[in-house]
Amino acid sequence: MGEVYSHLSEEERQVIQIEIGNGTGIRAIGTMIGRSPSTVSREIKRNTWFPSNESESYRPYRPRRLKTGPWTSRYYIAGPAQRKAARRRAKARKPHRLSHDRLWAWVAERLGCGWSPPPVSGRLRVLF
Repeated sequence: MGEVYSHLSEEERQVIQIEIGNGTGIRAIGTMIGRSPSTVSREIKRNTWFPSNESESYRPYRPRRLKTGPWTSRYYIAGPAQRKAARRRAKARKPHRLSHDRLWAWVAERLGCGWSPPPVSGRLRVLF
């Protein structure tokens, strides 16, 4: 069987930030933290930003790139990357089945009439 998957920790993201600043390659960083180079590459692509001439602060979206000047390179910062990852992880991937008011009303009505939960869930599968 394959290895168990785990998310990058904040310490691993800090190592990535430091090593990118030192000019270390993606494969070397992956070896250092014990991760696949594709994981490191994906993390860098997902959380790299380009400063703009409007402000130099981190934004969740990619600001407009400068054409010239000292601030034209990419930046990877571990703290904001960790916060973005936590937000993505907390966000629901799929809406709940009973997120619609009509379904809630139907279930509440059947339970109020004395139906037990297994028949209600069975009818939900058939009807909806």
